[in-house]
Amino acid sequence: MSEFIGAMLVLVCFGYLVAIFDDLIFDLTYLFRRGRFRQTGLSKEELESDSPKRIAVMVAAWQEAGVVAEMVKATYRLMRYPEDRVEFFIGVYPNDEATLREVRELSKSNPRVHCVVNQRPGPTSKSQNLNEVFAFIQDLENIRNQVFDVIAIHDAEDVIHPYAFRFYSALLSRKDMVQLPVIAMFPKLPRWRWLNRIVAGTYADEFAESHLHHMLVRESFGLFVPSAGTGFALRREVVSFLAAEGPVFREGSLTEDYDMSLRLWQKGFRVHFHVQRLKRIDDRGRVCNEVVGIKEYFPSEIRTAVKQKARWIYGITMQSPKEIKPKRLSLKDRLVLWRDRKGKYTNLIHFVGYPLALYSVLAYFLGWPHADPRLMLVLSGGVMLITLERLLMRFAAIKSVYGVAEALQATLVLPLFPLRWFVGNIINALATARAWRMYFWPARGARKGTAPAWDKTERKSYVPAEVLESVRRRLGDVLLFYGDVSPQELALALRTKPSGVPLGEILLRNQTLDPDRLRLRITETQERLQNEPKVSALAVDYSD
Repeated sequence: MSEFIGAMLVLVCFGYLVAIFDDLIFDLTYLFRRGRFRQTGLSKEELESDSPKRIAVMVAAWQEAGVVAEMVKATYRLMRYPEDRVEFFIGVYPNDEATLREVRELSKSNPRVHCVVNQRPGPTSKSQNLNEVFAFIQDLENIRNQVFDVIAIHDAEDVIHPYAFRFYSALLSRKDMVQLPVIAMFPKLPRWRWLNRIVAGTYADEFAESHLHHMLVRESFGLFVPSAGTGFALRREVVSFLAAEGPVFREGSLTEDYDMSLRLWQKGFRVHFHVQRLKRIDDRGRVCNEVVGIKEYFPSEIRTAVKQKARWIYGITMQSPKEIKPKRLSLKDRLVLWRDRKGKYTNLIHFVGYPLALYSVLAYFLGWPHADPRLMLVLSGGVMLITLERLLMRFAAIKSVYGVAEALQATLVLPLFPLRWFVGNIINALATARAWRMYFWPARGARKGTAPAWDKTERKSYVPAEVLESVRRRLGDVLLFYGDVSPQELALALRTKPSGVPLGEILLRNQTLDPDRLRLRITETQERLQNEPKVSALAVDYSD
């Protein structure tokens, strides 16, 4: 019995090392190149010299009443980009009356919003929906005899960064495709729902580490960089290239974003994963760094998270391999695709690893049959060291987005036990098991390995007003964005500003800013001077 337990421990630890080995390589590469990664952002001069491109934003919507229209309104209200250069195309279904009615009403009040009614009843698939939307865009371009410069893809629930479109426009002057980081938000929940917050936190942890560290490493090595499905923009001619070969999105795919970027990568087009940090003022009036990304809520219940991640695992690890011919791939290409697909095997290790680890600890103290203590010490010590390294790297990624407190909660809740890491592993294991069930035992009447129906995550409303308020650009944010004041000068003005006195007035008193520049930036924040001739008579506190 002891020999059997020892053999199982060795096998589990070996599987764990196989699963995590490439993560270690990526971590080390990021550490050596992090200085270079932080210097890849666009400069103020590059942004200001860019001529705003015409952007068509595609959104697939099924049962998104109360969500998608509010998202579009908020985006137009908060974005720092010419309104006449952005148009939304929202794909809806004839049998989704609530969403259809809402989008049609919005399109009547805003001519830049287009309601695209699908030819089929819903739900079909996100890829089929987006293909219908793109066909509508093509027809509109033919009628106008003018094409868009950029095609962007967003989700109905996105909180789009106010400067996202500016970065799309500037970056696509020299890149084929651009992906911005996806930032998971935490819903406001009562304390007794602590497990739900942990579940939501697993998304925050995984996206932060993947998008702020590992995707940068992939791009620096010239490896395949996938789309995240939202916050993704392409030059119009790149989409035309795909359209010339058939449907832009493969309609049978559950992860149409990954599939499309993979097909384009094989044709020589590359995704640029852009991480840009901007200085801005936080809720406490302090100057901080903010990652330009796309924010949205993800599931906070285990069952919903398992369903969503099962779709991702199914599409990436079980569908996409059928579309790739391995003989045409180089060794490094095969390795990076293995990295994306290994989860369908390695995630299942947790079903054995965690019970075995618990048994080994209890057996040692209770006198049950157990492996050689020296073997247990070596194996457990090695696994703990590797896990510690991974947790430290995850801590750094989470800290750069959410701060130190959230990073500590993510990596160390109970003494020596990273609870959120554990919950995330369990969710991934359950999702992988569900994906295998979907593959081998599909819905009645479907063939093995075929794509299931669009089983999207349900939402009842858009984000709360306080989330949108936190995204809104204030005067101090705009001044920092253009480099009109330094972070130190702005921090000093905020510290010394009496309550009720406008920030602009303090900056004028300190001779940090001239009146003409202040007027220009106030105009950009869409605020107005109460007394135009007298800048010092600002009645509104623009630091709010």
